[in-house]
Amino acid sequence: MKIDSIQLREIIDSRTKPTVEAEINRCTGKAPSGASTGRHEVNCSVPEHLDATEELLKKLEDRDMSQEDFDGKLKELDDTDDFSRIGAVSIASSFAFKNAAGFDHGNQFPYPLSNVVGGGEHGGNTAIQEFLVVPVNAESFPEAVKTNTKIYLELKERYSQKVKGMNDEGALITSMDDEQTLKAVKKVADKYDARLGLDIAAGELYRDGKYRIDSMRQDLEPKEMLKFVQKLIDEFDLLYVEDPFDQEDFRMHAKLTKKNPDVLVCGDDLFTTNKERLQEGIDNGACNSLIVKPNQIGTVSDAKETVELAKENDYTPVISHRSGETCDSTISHLALEWGCPFIKAGIADIRIAKLNRLIRLWDEIDGVEMYSL
Repeated sequence: MKIDSIQLREIIDSRTKPTVEAEINRCTGKAPSGASTGRHEVNCSVPEHLDATEELLKKLEDRDMSQEDFDGKLKELDDTDDFSRIGAVSIASSFAFKNAAGFDHGNQFPYPLSNVVGGGEHGGNTAIQEFLVVPVNAESFPEAVKTNTKIYLELKERYSQKVKGMNDEGALITSMDDEQTLKAVKKVADKYDARLGLDIAAGELYRDGKYRIDSMRQDLEPKEMLKFVQKLIDEFDLLYVEDPFDQEDFRMHAKLTKKNPDVLVCGDDLFTTNKERLQEGIDNGACNSLIVKPNQIGTVSDAKETVELAKENDYTPVISHRSGETCDSTISHLALEWGCPFIKAGIADIRIAKLNRLIRLWDEIDGVEMYSL
């Protein structure tokens, strides 16, 4: 694709924090940011001299480039291991280039993993960060979104006396503890034939060799944490468990995965969309699924390489939003192009832009179908 124009601007995200929007050939890309972040993620802050960075990028105007060429130039421009110089400019520009170049959509649509009640670093009363529902019996993407919407609204109404608001991801904040929340979500999800998932974000709970679950007054050694997570899987028929242990503990992730071959044991902070980290997980048998957040690795091309490695090794890619979001819906298109069976995109607030884009694409693409689970 020939680059006719490049422009950068500072905008705000859903938490009113500054981020970057890039515009290439009149197509935009916006950089999200996370609150619960893995220590191996690249930098995604706004560079101090955005105008100077824009001038450097403008040197690429009038050049004909592929996505890989462009993303390679971003790495050259930054010249660090973690995009510490250009930060959020990288993923915003990479998204903008991809949106301008276009997508090669597949016809299989992902199931939405919707965060209906939240806590942890995203705000809320529970130590567990996300209580997720998956509409496994939905026959279309619009039906899947409707199902998750009904669950969210019924939870909001049924437990209205315990709902205290919404957190960073549009999930309900309640006065219930983790166990009470699981029971409440399970009761409503069962009514709609949906399955449950959890993002435990255990790295945020791990201090001095123990998992401190303050909301349930528990301090657990790693082996005790394994038993605790297994109990939740068994008792609540969990389909999905994300980051059940610390981000450096490949061994415990492998133990849980081996014991639960039919559960998606998903690595987020463990892998950070990094193919070297993923390869270490593959070598150790840790997890069978991974979160894909392109801003964790900095470019569309690098995220794609990680997804390809995952699929080659039967790891299920789950493409995901961040807690600091924008109305950008690039990951909705990437879910179809890369063949991701699941998308985490909330169910309320600004992140519905991702869901609404997929609803639109369901009408536009021929021969559409949901992934077979």
